Amino acid sequence: MRRFRSSLARPLLTALLLLLVASVAFAGTSRLAPINPEFLKYREEATDPALKTAAAEGRPLGYRPGPLDLSHVRAPEPEFLESAATLPASYDLRIEGAVTAVRDQAPYGTCWAHGALASLESTFRKAGKGTFDFSEWHLAYFAYVDESTSLPAFTQRAAEYGDDPIFDQGGNVSQATALLARWTGAVDEAARPYQNVTPWPPESTPQAADAVSKHLEQVHLLKVGNDFDAPSIKRAIMTYGAVAFRMEWRDSFFSVENAAYYAPEETPGGGHIVTLVGWDDSFPAERFAVNPGQNGAWLVKNSWGTVFGNEGYFWLSYADVTLGYPAIFVGADKANYSRVYQYDPLGWIGSYGYGNETAWFANVFTASGLGSETEALKAVSFYAGQSGTSYRIEVYTGVTASSPRSGSLAASSASTLSTAGYHTVGLPEVPLVRGERFAVVVRLTTPGYNFPIPIEYPEAEYSDKATAQAGQSFISLDGTSWADLTAAADNANVCLKAFTGPMTSEPVDPDVPVDPDVPASGGGGGGCDLGTGGLTALLLLAAPLTLILRRR
Repeated sequence: MRRFRSSLARPLLTALLLLLVASVAFAGTSRLAPINPEFLKYREEATDPALKTAAAEGRPLGYRPGPLDLSHVRAPEPEFLESAATLPASYDLRIEGAVTAVRDQAPYGTCWAHGALASLESTFRKAGKGTFDFSEWHLAYFAYVDESTSLPAFTQRAAEYGDDPIFDQGGNVSQATALLARWTGAVDEAARPYQNVTPWPPESTPQAADAVSKHLEQVHLLKVGNDFDAPSIKRAIMTYGAVAFRMEWRDSFFSVENAAYYAPEETPGGGHIVTLVGWDDSFPAERFAVNPGQNGAWLVKNSWGTVFGNEGYFWLSYADVTLGYPAIFVGADKANYSRVYQYDPLGWIGSYGYGNETAWFANVFTASGLGSETEALKAVSFYAGQSGTSYRIEVYTGVTASSPRSGSLAASSASTLSTAGYHTVGLPEVPLVRGERFAVVVRLTTPGYNFPIPIEYPEAEYSDKATAQAGQSFISLDGTSWADLTAAADNANVCLKAFTGPMTSEPVDPDVPVDPDVPASGGGGGGCDLGTGGLTALLLLAAPLTLILRRR
């Protein structure tokens, strides 16, 4: 009998020890996603004179790459777009009354702010929610000037597109998203009108107290990379409105006579952000300065004033090889929420993961209160790294420091997102007690992408001012064993905001009760992380078998 026990115990102990070793090894595989190669190249070549590129007749550009790599992003899920089986051969948002007037960014490199806000203005009009003119001057200023200690600016460098240390810094869609998501705008143009002179007058300096007109709610990222997905872009324009995107500019590729542009090759610099507002499948190939070998072109709204092109518009060949980063900005009325709780004022800098499509992340906040009114959590926002991302959101009140799923489960919600990008999700109202900790917990599964956790962190020459403190942000593979993000990455926070306002309804029970001590299903498959609790359990199981072997 003793021989039987020993022969059985030895393989069991071996198996448990192997599982223990594997668990410890896997626990160390969490890492940051690769950095955008375009950003790395840009940072290395920052002193290259070719980057100081002026466009036609000296007009400025203004695209500046960021560290976030989006090359993996796929086309939206089908339910995101209109279901019409056949797309029209041509389409024009101007005919639909869904485009605002052409602006002029001269003499500054602010195309990125113009492109983002042109999309936001267009989606409001397309949805029948009004005509607005937002201030690019305000947005571009606070991109590189601290709004406050808690709302720092991106890193200033030597001006790439001109001589102004603020308005010639350039930017990108991710920066515009971060600023608008933290409520640095959108401000009305009338409050901070654009200055088409240099030097610009001191009295035009934007102020932190400038009233916000609208809030950003969604930024839908469409398919990224060399395979510019024309059908989904067209359906997105028809469904939502203008799409901001990046192209590259070289004067020799532009036909002034036909207001037509085609770049047969990537340029050494000269990135420019504009907006797609329509298309024409029959636009003749012969009208381009260089024949692309096929008919068809996008209708583009530029930001070089109405004297450029065809009253500010031009045609861009379907065959152009420089198109990228298409994004749709969607907003809502500023009265929807009163306060935003956040630790990520510089937004989505990179992504983190455990070598798995699924991961958990959380922020712990302390409620500030709303004076005499009961403060209620109404919505949360985060970034999804892939179309078709499934999420589960949980809100806990009365949580213990450094334990995001402690306390009481107050609300939960689960669904799937059709697009990658920035998303605001409404929740049943959760009353908050002033001075009490509450936690927002999110589980994401990003299909085909093993870095589900969006984070802000200091990236040299871009987001150097990012800071974080222990006890704010947490990450987990299984939702049970949590690690403080600052222990894995210095000054890093997860990109997860909470929006509150006055309580307007009776508190409701969470839709799916969850025992915070029981791990929820992680989904996604691949790997495991037993965490501290799991490792302890393995050791407890192994101990009796060790004693058996010692008694032989």
